[in-house]
Amino acid sequence: MIHGELVIDNFAGGGGASTGIELATGYSVDIAINHDPEAIRMHKANHPNTKHYCENVWVVDPVKACNGHPVGLAWFSPDCKHFSKAKGGKPKDKNIRGLA
Repeated sequence: MIHGELVIDNFAGGGGASTGIELATGYSVDIAINHDPEAIRMHKANHPNTKHYCENVWVVDPVKACNGHPVGLAWFSPDCKHFSKAKGGKPKDKNIRGLA
């Protein structure tokens, strides 16, 4: 990555992927997006210098969020509630994996 490029974590959750990105690349995550207020609170605790959007991922305008800066890395984790046990119970929809 080049200095000045943004790192984005979409479906950021509590920040596990963001921590992995930082450990792997040495770059902090600049923007994190997740619809769940509890997940965003946890992400903010783990990554206080990140700009957080507590929004539906379809609502955030990526051009506006990046404010003219190029993106060096964008991480798109799949929506956990449909393919894992993260929300409790059995996975609901394997096709949603393509959302990311």
